[in-house]
Order: sequence, then structure tokens, then C-alpha cells
Amino acid sequence: MDYARYTVQAGDTIFKIAKAYNVEMAEIIQLNHLKHPDRIYAGQVLLLPVLETHEPIPEEIPEPNFTYALWLYEAYAGIDSELTAITTYLYQAVLLDRPEFDALLRPIAYDEMRHLEKLALALRHLGVDPRYGSLSSGHWVDWRSRFINYTSELCALLDLNIADEAKAHQEYLELAQKIPVPEIQCILMEIAADEERHYHLFCQAKQQYCSESTPYPPPPPCSPPPMYTPIDDSEIPPEIPSQIPPEMPPEMPGPHDGGKG
Repeated sequence: MDYARYTVQAGDTIFKIAKAYNVEMAEIIQLNHLKHPDRIYAGQVLLLPVLETHEPIPEEIPEPNFTYALWLYEAYAGIDSELTAITTYLYQAVLLDRPEFDALLRPIAYDEMRHLEKLALALRHLGVDPRYGSLSSGHWVDWRSRFINYTSELCALLDLNIADEAKAHQEYLELAQKIPVPEIQCILMEIAADEERHYHLFCQAKQQYCSESTPYPPPPPCSPPPMYTPIDDSEIPPEIPSQIPPEMPPEMPGPHDGGKG
């Protein structure tokens, strides 16, 4: 077989090249003996497992939207993501099986479900498929159940939840600064504020249920004004409302009458 030669362009990734030529990333990586497929550079020549006459599929997602989408995929359905948080907190609620923990965990899980929907619509706004997974070291990794935190001891479980919420809060603030798309910035700042609230709820639970708990330092606040300029409904172009995710109905409590997360 005569392999095609492809010269890497600025902004290229193995994922983009594989998509353009309709081949598997693993084939490109194996054929070119790439030890670090996430470190390809402009001007590098790669062999592709296609005929020389093959025409690439037109790139539908231009930069910088493609890069923004990669960042959002990680928050959407990567290892430490909204999909992981939903399944982890619902697992914990069932595992602990007490009304007070239902009242804590289920509303937070429902918040994370709303976040998942908002991020899905943000990905569609950028022109990509909101499938469940993320790109890691040049490889697409589907979301997996092993990402869930299966810790069963209450105080250790709360410690991990506190750390996860603080990390998520900080990462959403950073994403809001890195992605200069007003509609997406608005979504990210709203999610960051929710994660900050979840952090404090888990800290309160730690102090209540774990006798030797120590106060945790608060995460950076969401109070500074976001990067975007708020847009009035009258100013939003006709196609934007369809990209703004609908709010989940408030009447979705768990099996026990718990408060909001």
C-alpha cells in the first residue's frame, strides 16, 4: 500500500488529522511510531494509512472552536467531569441510604446533571458532537464507570468530595477566562458558582458528621465580575436561545424530601 504523506499544520492534532482522513488515530500513531502523539509540530511529515489519491474530509470545526471544545470535553465527560460527579453522588446517596445524606447528595447530583446539559449545548454551539468522553494524549477516551469514586467510608468520602468541588470551581473560573465566547462564559460562571456552593455544603457536612474535622479554606470566590458582558434577551441573535440550556424543573427531589444542594 502506498501511504499518503501529510505535513502537519499549525493547530493540528492527531484527532483532527484522523477525522479529516477518516482513519483511526491508533493507526496513525502506530504507523509513525509516535511515542508522544500529543506533541506533533508544524512541518512534521506523517504517513497516513490511505491512498495518495484520497481527499480529506473538509474540516468542519475551525480553530479556535476546536480547541475550546477539547477543553469543554474534559469538564463534560472526562475523568473528573460532570458525568463522573452525577454518577458518583447518586452512588453515594444509595450507598449511605439515609434521609440526611439523600438531602445532601441528590440535589447536588441534579445540579451536576444540569451542568452536563449546559456543557452539551455549549459543545453543540462550537459545532462538535457532545459524545461522552474526552481526548487524552492524542487518544479519544470514552467515559468509563471506573472514573467513579467508590469510597464508602463517610469522612473519607466527604474529604474527596470537598477536594473535587474545590478543583472543579477553580477550573471553571479558568475556563471562563480562556474561552472568549460570551454565551459559554456565562454558562461556565454559573457552573463555577454552583461548585463553590457544593464545596461549602460538603464542608458543613464534614464538620457535622466527622468529629475530628477541621475547617477547610474556602475556594476562590465567584464574586469578581466575569469576563463577558451580560447580554439582554432583546440583544441575543435569533439562533442563540436554542443554545442556552433549559433549566431542569425544580420539582425533582429524591425519594426523601431533601433541600436543594
